[in-house]
Amino acid sequence: MNQYSNHLSLLLKKLGIAFLVFSLCRILFYIFNSYHFIEVSPTLFLYGIRFDLVAISFIYSPLILLHLIPFSFRDLKWYQKILTISFYTLNTLAIAINLIDIAYFDFTLKRTTTDFFGMVGAGDDFFKLLPNYIIDFWYNYILFAGLLLISWLLHKKYCQAKPSFHPFRKKDYLFHSIILVIFSTLTVFGMRGGLQYKPIDIVNAGQYARAQNIPIVLNTPFTILKTIFVDNIQPVNYFTKTEIETIYTPKTIINSNQTFKGKNVVLVILESFAKEYVGGFNNNKGYTPFIDSLLTESYVFTNAYANGSRSIEALPCILAGLPQLMATPYVISNQAGNQLEGLPQLLKEEGYNTSFYHGGANGTMGFNGFVGAIGIDNYFGLNEYPTKEKDYDGFWGIFDEPYLQYYAAELNKKQEPFFSTVFTVSSHHPYTIPKEHINKFPKGNLPLHETVGYTDYSLKLFFETAKKMPWFNNTIFVFTADHSAQSNADKYKNRLGRFAVPVFLYDPTGNLKGRSKSLFQHIDISPTILGLVGSKNEIISFGNNAFGNDEKFTVQYVNGTYQITIQNIFLIFDGENTTNFHNLNQDTLLTNNLINNLNPHQKQQKDKLEKHLKGIIQQYNNRLINNQLSTSNKMNH
Repeated sequence: MNQYSNHLSLLLKKLGIAFLVFSLCRILFYIFNSYHFIEVSPTLFLYGIRFDLVAISFIYSPLILLHLIPFSFRDLKWYQKILTISFYTLNTLAIAINLIDIAYFDFTLKRTTTDFFGMVGAGDDFFKLLPNYIIDFWYNYILFAGLLLISWLLHKKYCQAKPSFHPFRKKDYLFHSIILVIFSTLTVFGMRGGLQYKPIDIVNAGQYARAQNIPIVLNTPFTILKTIFVDNIQPVNYFTKTEIETIYTPKTIINSNQTFKGKNVVLVILESFAKEYVGGFNNNKGYTPFIDSLLTESYVFTNAYANGSRSIEALPCILAGLPQLMATPYVISNQAGNQLEGLPQLLKEEGYNTSFYHGGANGTMGFNGFVGAIGIDNYFGLNEYPTKEKDYDGFWGIFDEPYLQYYAAELNKKQEPFFSTVFTVSSHHPYTIPKEHINKFPKGNLPLHETVGYTDYSLKLFFETAKKMPWFNNTIFVFTADHSAQSNADKYKNRLGRFAVPVFLYDPTGNLKGRSKSLFQHIDISPTILGLVGSKNEIISFGNNAFGNDEKFTVQYVNGTYQITIQNIFLIFDGENTTNFHNLNQDTLLTNNLINNLNPHQKQQKDKLEKHLKGIIQQYNNRLINNQLSTSNKMNH
């Protein structure tokens, strides 16, 4: 009996160390990312213990079993060493995973999930950049060593057993087996996060924190565990097959006004260019003097948003009108082989030459495979660049200035009409610029700001070169960013503002100028371009033609929850219930959740938006699962 009490006591002390480590990791996560959160209450750190319980129950379950198996050899010296090694191994793993988001959260603004490991496998950029990450995030390794030291000291002081062998009798085996069953049952309850009907999931963090602060409550081992065995998406049936088509359908008729029919289209995707960095959107306070000048001669969408938060999520949104509404990026999902209604393919059918240029490594983030699948004939990556030894930034790809000059020359070789996309790279971590340009651009207060100025300068030189070329005046330029990045202003830190990106159209002839305050999102780019230069067509796109009459909206997916904006209403939906309702006219920072105090009119608005969002989710999930994303697919008829 005493021996068993000793084992149970040692196990509980080790689990106590685990809970302490998880809490310290949460505190460190907050300290290093505090500028992303607002009005943080100390209770969030207490609520997080429930999510720690789940992760600890999973991770330390082998240790629990080893401590409690009903055999007397547990008291032998060699077995005590196994227990010690097991604790240190599992504890080291838990600390390493917990520390991922101390640095990585700044780039994704969400806790890491298992799709991270899929992205690591999509190209070799991760391994090329790994040495640089090690240098830049040196503090993570100090934290790692410090937490290991704390664990070691606590384990050495409180968890050292004194091996002494005591043979078991029959009743000992029975008693110890009963205790094992009881503690195993408790561990299973811990894995579930309690006694409730369903195990807690990522979305349950919304019970304890406002949407923006949810990552504080969560921990990274929990979010990885909760997504590791989950399929990308599951079929949903909020409505019958007849109802769904009247509530929401991605089938849309493109009505082209023919004004720009047959014009070339150049799509410029700027790496990590948050709307916040562009002075023309922020009272001329920014880092983009050339883009600011271009905005005065362009058609500008002042209320535009990305549908994803990472580069790997951007291309399906921009080029195929397919939002990112699942945890796994489409490019590496189980549905990646689906037939899509890609903008390049639709323009090819109009006689367009199609190409895609990216100064990064060939194969990065699956770009080459994806653009080929949606109708782009020619992909040009780092391998195709003629002087890569001279212009390589040493980490990510070709510096923007030489690459955009190369791109202008490449466009001069194209047969018109052409559709071509260029994806810049310099404003990406580790934020390097050519030596001759160091200290030439404002550094701002984020490492990214200087590279934004460099990319803006590179665009200026690109335009100076392109203006001399015969295709220039017959071209519409479409500018956007793949996603936003770090922010200073509070309005860009909340659940909607973090997706704010620049979007504008530039026509050198001056026939396309103006400003639109209507909502615009990445998935609107494809139908909008088709409406400008294409013919009348029925397509499947979750976006709208910006110049059409359909009601404009934006939709995103964050940490297992969906969000939609229509007019001045912003709503968050967890798949079953609406958890947040905000009036953007009165609550620009999304700090006042009205969900529990809706008046009759707001209740009507909530029901309407929730129904619309359910329709989008049902069409999205079921069409992805059944490969029904193209009008040419017989399954759609």
